[in-house]
Amino acid sequence: MTTPPPTPGVRNRDAEELQRRVEILHGIAASELARLSRGQLTWEQWLTHAHHHGRYGFTNTLLIAAQRPTATDVRSYEDWKRQGRQVLRGQSAIRVLSRSGKPRPVFDVEQTDGQPLGEPASVSPGQAYDRLRRLASDLELYVDRGQRWSYSGRPERRIMIAPQLADAEAATLLAHQLAHVLQRGERIDLDEPCQGVRRVRADSIAYLVLAAIGMDVDHLSFASVQSWAGKDARANPHAAIRTVGEKVLRVASRIRQRLPETSMNPPPQGPAVPHPKQAPEHENLLAAQTEAHAFFRAHHSDSWAPGYLAERGFEDGIQERWQIGYAPAGRRTLIDHLTSRGFSDETLVAAGLAKRGRDGTLFDIFRDRVMLPLRAPDGAVVGFIGRRRDDAPGPKYLNTPETSIFRKGEVLFGLHEGRDRLQQGARPLVVEGPFDAIAIDSATIDDHVPLAPCGTAITTNHLDQIAKCSDIASSGLLLALDGDNAGSKAMQRAWGALKQIAGPVEAVCLPEGRDPADIFRNHGCDGVREALHSIVRLADLVVDAAIDRVGGTLEFAENRLAAARTAANLIAQMRAPEVARQILRVAERTGLGISDMNAILAVAISPGVTPTGVSAATEDFPLAPLTRTDHEDDEDNHSSHRTYAKPSTPTHTNRGNHRERRAAP
Repeated sequence: MTTPPPTPGVRNRDAEELQRRVEILHGIAASELARLSRGQLTWEQWLTHAHHHGRYGFTNTLLIAAQRPTATDVRSYEDWKRQGRQVLRGQSAIRVLSRSGKPRPVFDVEQTDGQPLGEPASVSPGQAYDRLRRLASDLELYVDRGQRWSYSGRPERRIMIAPQLADAEAATLLAHQLAHVLQRGERIDLDEPCQGVRRVRADSIAYLVLAAIGMDVDHLSFASVQSWAGKDARANPHAAIRTVGEKVLRVASRIRQRLPETSMNPPPQGPAVPHPKQAPEHENLLAAQTEAHAFFRAHHSDSWAPGYLAERGFEDGIQERWQIGYAPAGRRTLIDHLTSRGFSDETLVAAGLAKRGRDGTLFDIFRDRVMLPLRAPDGAVVGFIGRRRDDAPGPKYLNTPETSIFRKGEVLFGLHEGRDRLQQGARPLVVEGPFDAIAIDSATIDDHVPLAPCGTAITTNHLDQIAKCSDIASSGLLLALDGDNAGSKAMQRAWGALKQIAGPVEAVCLPEGRDPADIFRNHGCDGVREALHSIVRLADLVVDAAIDRVGGTLEFAENRLAAARTAANLIAQMRAPEVARQILRVAERTGLGISDMNAILAVAISPGVTPTGVSAATEDFPLAPLTRTDHEDDEDNHSSHRTYAKPSTPTHTNRGNHRERRAAP
């Protein structure tokens, strides 16, 4: 028997529902565009989303980020199925707009089963430069990087790159100029660097092209959106941002499509181009860091640094223990000192102590800052954290850029200094910043060793370093982050790595708006010791935060069910001893029965048949714009999951790290 066609009334209701959903999605995109305009979402953050999702268009980069900020690879249900992956039950679809303007469900890779995808291959700046140079040759452009022969062609076809630029800067400048070439109505910068929105477009295109090639783009920075789009509503900054974003995605895609394939032996472009020397030896970089540390120490006593540190409670003995120094305010003070000691400009750039401007001149990275050394496990100085004055411009903390001897995802401030105590059984205590670590250490709490990541969330590589000198399978780990909203979010981000530890993982609940350094400054050692007594299980905080985020007041049955599902996805990733306890806690908070919670957990652990009351992922839909007060890059490590257990315990690999987004009310 054939199904009768829908009545006109049903068709009208379906059309109205479709239109409502489209309007909701446009509202979410408009909300995110407004956040970009106000500076609550930075241009760098948008570029990160554009790198992952740019193929879906500008509007959809905003929609995907709004619904699931941690998404890295989104595809339709059928696309994942063709890849041999299955979307997990209970996962909420991310809604995007198709080319015809209709809602379309997609899912992030972390919402599918199977092993985590491997990290994309990275390339060296030299390899990236070579691919871009070959593209320039295909476009009949001449790249001049200090050749010793004369060029007699048309000036507008010649791209000048200073020969002293390192490969990273050379590749960035070349990508910037190619962006001009492939934008209609633009030309290569001949006399001086471009400015304003023209520069934003070209630098943004360079960012996406270099990221697509696999080169690190951390060295690129951008002015605030308001500085080039304006903030006067009469100038329509939203339209300006959208226009720039759409052009950036379009031109970057055009460049990526025209890039030549990688080759071990690329064809030369005319006579051999003299490249800068190869990166200095490992020992040479360490020697430069050691000399720089001695230089900073020598300038410490005559600067504002000792008084500032003493005012924070860090007296001379503490400053001496941590070997704190000071970077003078001069633009080339450190460079001039180190070059007089025989270090080359190339070594200073490779060591992360100096940087080249667009005009090729060298300047000190650290200027007028309190300098804290970062050490490898053997004690060698591999980098620095620089703290500015409270009233000075710029970032509060400035880290050494990543180099061959310093990777921020591996180095922990305080690990070398506390190594012996960790080996004797002291418990690792992860804090947010270096001053927090110094404050806790100064409070003479011998059974804890404070450790601070270098501007990133705790990663599995950090845990590897801790595990080399501490039995965290027995001692576990304690987390103490700032007592504010940002600190709470940082704890939740850290869960992705810390849930793998076999030992107890707990968190210190600090007072609202306070961190260990503030407490030490105002209440001394006793205040810090007292603050560290308020300890709860990190799993409790993460589950409770997910319930609050999704369920709100838990007034309605739908909210309670959504909160239970979200919590179950987290519980499914926990170790067996914790599961039963969390089921009881969630059942009590949501008012669901234990049998209902077990059924929901069964779906999260072994997706297959959906129990009554648990809808399929494709049924979910965001009913209102997501409300968030800020957006932070998630620097969690997505490499293969490890369990930090005793050596006799076999390693267990989790199904995946399924982060939760905020569901709509």
